[in-house]
Amino acid sequence: MVSMSDNKKNDKSENSLRKETIQRVISALIVAPFVVFCFVSYSSLVGLVATIVMISTGEFFFTTIKRHDPWLSIVYTAIVTTYPVLYGMAFRNNSTELLAVIFMIGIVFALSKVKNREIITEVYFSYTVALIYISFLLSFFIPIYDIYGGAVALLTLTLSWAYDSFAYAFGMTLGKHKFGSYYSPNKSWEGFFGGIFGTFIYILIYQYVANTVFKKNLHIDLFLAILISVVTGVFDSFGDIFESSIKRHYNVKHMGNLMPGHGGMLDRIDGLLFITPVIYILLGLFY
Repeated sequence: MVSMSDNKKNDKSENSLRKETIQRVISALIVAPFVVFCFVSYSSLVGLVATIVMISTGEFFFTTIKRHDPWLSIVYTAIVTTYPVLYGMAFRNNSTELLAVIFMIGIVFALSKVKNREIITEVYFSYTVALIYISFLLSFFIPIYDIYGGAVALLTLTLSWAYDSFAYAFGMTLGKHKFGSYYSPNKSWEGFFGGIFGTFIYILIYQYVANTVFKKNLHIDLFLAILISVVTGVFDSFGDIFESSIKRHYNVKHMGNLMPGHGGMLDRIDGLLFITPVIYILLGLFY
C-alpha cells in the first residue's frame, strides 16, 4: 500500500521535474539563437569558443581553488582563455608549442604565488585539467570550422544537444536499467541507446535541411552517421561522468548557475568537450 506521504513525495518530485524541464527549454530557446549566430564567420566562432572557455574555466576554478585564493582563480581563467584566442588567430600551425608555453606560464605563476605545500598539487591539478579538458579540447571547433565549414561545425555542436535531449527523454520515460556508474548513478541504458538513436535521426534531418534549404554540400553517408551517433553517445556519457566525478569530490551539484535547469556553462558542455576532438578525427578519416 502506498502511503499519503509517498504520494506527496512523488507529486513533489514530478512537479520539480516539470519545473526543471520548463527551465531547460526556456534556457535553450534563449541561448541557442545567439550560439548559432556565432557560426556565421571564423572570427565570431573563435570569439564564441574563447567566451565559453572563459565562463567554463571561471566556474571550474571558483569551484576548485577559489577557497585558497580568489585572485588565483581570476588570473588562471585569463591565462587559460588566451589559448583559443592565440590558437585561432595566430598559432594554427603551432598548437602544441602554444599549449606547452601556456602550461608553463601557469605553473610558474603557481610557484610564485602559492606558498602552501599542502595545496600546491591541487592548484597544479586544477590548472592542468582546465587547460587541457576545457580550453584545448573545445578549441578543436576551430580547425573543424576552418577545414570543414560552419555547417559541419554547427552539426558538431548540436550533436551534444541532440544526444542529451533524447537521452534525457528516453531515460526519464523508459529508464529502468542503470549504468551502475558510481559518479553518475541516474544514467540508464535506455537513455544511452535512445540518445544514440535520436542522434542518428537528427543527423539525417540536419543534413537534409542543410542541403535542401540552405544549399550546403554535406555528404554524411549512413555508415558515418551511425559511427558519429555511437561515438557521440559514448563520449558524451564519459564526458558527463568525468565532470560528475569532479563535482562529487568537491560536493557540489552544479559548477555554476548560469543557465536555469542546466546549471553552469561547464555542466552544459561537459559531454561536448569529449565529443569534439573525436568528431574531428572521424571527419579526417571518413568525411
